[in-house]
Amino acid sequence: MEKESRTRKRSKKLGINGLSTLEADILDIVWQHKKITVREVHETMLEEGYIPYTTVMAAMNNMSQKGLLKQNKDGKAYVYSASISRDNTAKAIVDSVVNRILGGVSTPLVSHLLKLKSNDDVEKLLELKKQLNK
Repeated sequence: MEKESRTRKRSKKLGINGLSTLEADILDIVWQHKKITVREVHETMLEEGYIPYTTVMAAMNNMSQKGLLKQNKDGKAYVYSASISRDNTAKAIVDSVVNRILGGVSTPLVSHLLKLKSNDDVEKLLELKKQLNK
């Protein structure tokens, strides 16, 4: 009897489940350096604690397949850069939360964010609201 192959369909969309903690950490490092190798990411992550090189390599390869990172061969090593900006990543995740979790209603999210932010952030949000109402 032949075993049925199960492969998970990879979504190109970032969403509530679209970015693991490891992927978020890697993206943060890539955004800081613009272009970086797996070894450089691994060395940076080692400063925070032990993580196997192969784990970082596999994660970055998967992130490239998901469209989160661009992968270019430079000699023997691959050099990675972000395919999506920090702002666009945040927007995609927030959009996913609003649409999938909150049923398209953003009021609970905005209310929660206002509780977390400083007075400067609240003033910026109020100014943004004024601009949106024009």
